[in-house]
Amino acid sequence: MAGVFVIALGLRLWGINFGLPALYRPDEDVAVGRAMGILHGILNPHFADWPHLYFYVAAAWLAPLRLLGLVSDQASGYLGVRILDALLGSLTVLLLFEFGRRAYSWLAGWLGAAALAVAFLHVRDSHFGTLDVPLTLACMGTLYVAYRTIGSRGLRPLLANGISLGIAASLKYNGALVFAGIAAAQWLRGRAAQRTVTQVLGRLAVIALVGIATLALTSPFLVLDPAMTQHGIGYIFQHLGKTTAPAIGFVQLSLALWYGIDPVLVLLGVIGIAYALWRRTQADWILLAFLIVYFVLIGAGGSVFFRYADPLIPPLLLLAGRALAALVDLATDRRVRALATIAAITLVAAPPLVHDLRYDTLIQQTDTRTLAFDWLAEHVPAGSLAVVPYMAGPAHDQAMVNSGEHSHGATDPYVAAFLDGRLETQYRILELTRDDLNLTSLDTFRQQGIQYIVIGYETPGTGCRPDSPLERALLAHGPPIAAYSPTIGCPSSVFDPIDTYYVPLAGYADWVRPGPQIRIYRLTN
Repeated sequence: MAGVFVIALGLRLWGINFGLPALYRPDEDVAVGRAMGILHGILNPHFADWPHLYFYVAAAWLAPLRLLGLVSDQASGYLGVRILDALLGSLTVLLLFEFGRRAYSWLAGWLGAAALAVAFLHVRDSHFGTLDVPLTLACMGTLYVAYRTIGSRGLRPLLANGISLGIAASLKYNGALVFAGIAAAQWLRGRAAQRTVTQVLGRLAVIALVGIATLALTSPFLVLDPAMTQHGIGYIFQHLGKTTAPAIGFVQLSLALWYGIDPVLVLLGVIGIAYALWRRTQADWILLAFLIVYFVLIGAGGSVFFRYADPLIPPLLLLAGRALAALVDLATDRRVRALATIAAITLVAAPPLVHDLRYDTLIQQTDTRTLAFDWLAEHVPAGSLAVVPYMAGPAHDQAMVNSGEHSHGATDPYVAAFLDGRLETQYRILELTRDDLNLTSLDTFRQQGIQYIVIGYETPGTGCRPDSPLERALLAHGPPIAAYSPTIGCPSSVFDPIDTYYVPLAGYADWVRPGPQIRIYRLTN
C-alpha cells in the first residue's frame, strides 16, 4: 500500500503547477479566493452556491504556509490549495483500502485502492483547488463510518454518523446524499436487532439532526446570512433544472465514468455491482444504496458536469476490486493464484495509468493562453484597447475586477480580484461575449476604439476553424496577426461540453499543449 500511495500522490502532484501564475481552471478562483480572503479577515464568503467548510479548511492549511512565507500571492495560494487536494485525493486511496480490507478482504481492498490510485478523473480533479475531491473523501469516510458502526450501541455511533454526514454536506450540498448509505446501515442494524420501523426512523432522525447541526457549525454563514443562502440554494436548483449539456445527467454521468475511469474499470465496476447484488453483505448494501441514490438524483439534473461523478468512483472501484479478488480466490494452486493476481493488477492499472501519463505530460506544456498573453504583452502598445474573451482568453484587467461580473458575489476588492486568466496592466480590456461572436459588422468595435480582438471559443473542442460570424468578418479584412493552436490539425477529442477546461478527457492524438484555439486580429480603420 505504501507503493500504491506513492504512485497515487505522484500522479496527482505531477503537473500541479498547470497554468500558474495564470488561472485556467474554473471554480478555483472561488475556493482559493475565499480561503485567502479568510486569512485577510473576511470570514463571510458572501457566496452560498456551495457550503463553506472547505474555504475554512483550505485557509487553515494555508495559514502556516503563509507564516513561513510560502504563500504570499494568488499564484502561491492556488498552488497551496492544489497540493492539499492532491493529498486528500491520495488519502482517499488509503481509506478505500481500509474499507475494503475490513469489509471484504485484503486483496479486495488493495485492488480497489490500486484502481483508484490511477483512475483518471480522480487523478485529474486532484490537481486542482476545487471541492469535488475533498467531497469524495468525505463521502467515502461517511460510508466507512456507517459500516463500522452497524453493531455499535449507545449515542456515540449516532454522533459519529451525524457528524460525518454534516461534514460531507458542508463540503458540497450533494454530500448529503451519503445519507442513503447511512440509512442502509441503520436498516441492516434494525433488522438484525429486530427493531421496529419507528425505532429505525428515530435513529435516522437523530443522525440527520446531528448532521444539520454539524453543517450549521462548519458553515455558519449559511445560518447568519439567510438571504445569501436562499440565493445560493436557489441557484443550485436552477442550475440542475436548466438543460445546458447536450445530454441529460444520466448520460453525462455515464460518459464521465466511461472516459473518466476508462472502459475496463467501468466494466469491472458493473461486474462488481452485479456481484454485490448477488452476495448482499452489509458493506454491499451500504455502497449500493449510495451509488444508486447518487446516480439517480444527480443524473436527473439538466446541467451535470463530468466532475460530479467523482464521489461515485471510490465505491464503484471498491466493488470492482472485491469482484476481481473473488475471481482470483477461485485459484487454489499457489502459482496459478500468483499469475491471476498479476493479471488482475495489470487489468486494473495499465490502461488508466497510460491515460494518466498522457494527461500529466500534456498539462506540463505551455498553455495557448500563456503564449497569447506573452505575445500581447510584447506587441500591444501601452494604453491600447483589446477585446478578450473571459473563459477562453488569456487576461483580465482591473476594470473587470472592479465590475464584479465574474467575482461570484465577492464584496471585498481583494477577494474579487481572484479571477480566471492573468491580470493585465499595460493595455485595457473589454470582454468579448457570446453575443459579440454573432456580430457580422466590425463597426461597433471601431466606434469603441478597439484595436485588437482576441478570438477564443468558450465551448471546449471548438474553434479549430473560424466558427462565428465575427471571425469570418475579421478574416474578410485580413488574416490573424498571431495564432496559437493546442493541436496539430483538428483531432476528434472528448470534452465535458459545459466545463470550460480545455484539456480533453480522451483523444490525445495530435495534442501538443493544453488550451483553447486562440487567434489575434488587429483592427484597422
